[in-house]
Amino acid sequence: MPVLVTAAHHPLARRVAARILEEGGEVRVTADGDVGLLRAQGAFVASATPDDEGRLEAALADVHTLVHVGGGIRTADAGQLVADAEVVARAATGAGIRRLIALSLPGAEADAGDPLRRAKAEVERLVADVPCQTIVVRVGLLDTPWLRDALLTAGLAPELLATPVRPVRVDDLLELVAAFDRARASAPEGHLQVAADGPVARSVAGYLDRVTGSSAGRGSRLGRRLPDAGAVERLVAVLDGPWDQDDEVASGRLLDGWSFAEVEPAEPGPAG
Repeated sequence: MPVLVTAAHHPLARRVAARILEEGGEVRVTADGDVGLLRAQGAFVASATPDDEGRLEAALADVHTLVHVGGGIRTADAGQLVADAEVVARAATGAGIRRLIALSLPGAEADAGDPLRRAKAEVERLVADVPCQTIVVRVGLLDTPWLRDALLTAGLAPELLATPVRPVRVDDLLELVAAFDRARASAPEGHLQVAADGPVARSVAGYLDRVTGSSAGRGSRLGRRLPDAGAVERLVAVLDGPWDQDDEVASGRLLDGWSFAEVEPAEPGPAG
């Protein structure tokens, strides 16, 4: 049965769709931008803005699994994440899908200290209310070129550079989502919250030293994308954490996603 990935014009969602296509099944995507490569790879593309509930529900006909990536730490409007999730939840309910997988963040709680985590908590609530099997994956700090550039050029305070993080490779996250899609018969029913921390804890500065050879404030900015003031402010808010989910896994509140899916994550390195 088909899988649908929302907003595949965004880089991470596009890569999720491409990885699931490699599994050999039918993949559908909604997009509000250029996804010509996915179309060429065999994906069925439904042109739709994130608020086009009717088009999304139509695209979900006979779909087994919907994968909703949503926005990450680059999100300029956290409230839009909630609005998009409301559309996804209503369309998924109307279409009668059997599984919904959504990405979230460690520490996504209604009383979290930053707007992004508060919005993600509301997204998680909306996902849990959809009448099908639902899986929320709380992904640690995702190692991307944008993140590396932003951390190097944002002028972060020393105390923020000392924040412990558990960076996650994008390729490992893709394998995790693909594994959950494959495990249609064996995955637990109901609502499941999954932790996906990186395998090694480092300070922000230590992470940058490992993947770029430079700490924030050191090294050349040549060729790097400089974030605007608003992006820096949002990055500072979300970087404060929390990023470590070991206690929640140990208490049974969160499932360790890597163990369940039998995926062995690697620490991000200079090549990504």
